[in-house]
Amino acid sequence: MTVPLTTARLRTAFNLPWLLCVSGLVFLLSQTLLGLAFAPLGGPDTLLRIQLGFTSAEAYQAQFQAWDEAGLLGVYQAHFLLDALHPFWYAILGTCALAIVFSWRGASAVWDRLLPLPMLSGLLDVMENSVQRVFLAEPLLITDGLARLSWLCSLGKWTLVMVYVLAVLYWLLPLRR
Repeated sequence: MTVPLTTARLRTAFNLPWLLCVSGLVFLLSQTLLGLAFAPLGGPDTLLRIQLGFTSAEAYQAQFQAWDEAGLLGVYQAHFLLDALHPFWYAILGTCALAIVFSWRGASAVWDRLLPLPMLSGLLDVMENSVQRVFLAEPLLITDGLARLSWLCSLGKWTLVMVYVLAVLYWLLPLRR
């Protein structure tokens, strides 16, 4: 017999301060390493420009060509090794943060609907990275459609991250009961 996974069960399963601490430390380490990996490519602004600004094959091709000519395309390819588990860690961190703050502050069960958002943002990140890897492995497959798919995954990921971070901050405010 299987037990259905409900949002109430998610709150209970992720209401673990030790897991919040561990996933937070691993997330910080992972984020730091990713930041260092992107430094030669132009830093975080370049990453955000690619994720939120590239909606055409031409934009990707131009960026990849510029990095290739500068001998940096391998740096971009290598960042996927670090980024492989990053969505996993921030999904755990975000879900724990929501579950802990909702339990601590006595948020109603309605708020539990936000608990899957970190996992969904992590899934969108994995999908975005998968499209990017296809672009690198087979440059002829870079199409406007796939570029837009990558952009939509990134936009969705960042939107969900913003929603659940704001929810945590909302419940951390001292005026909430």
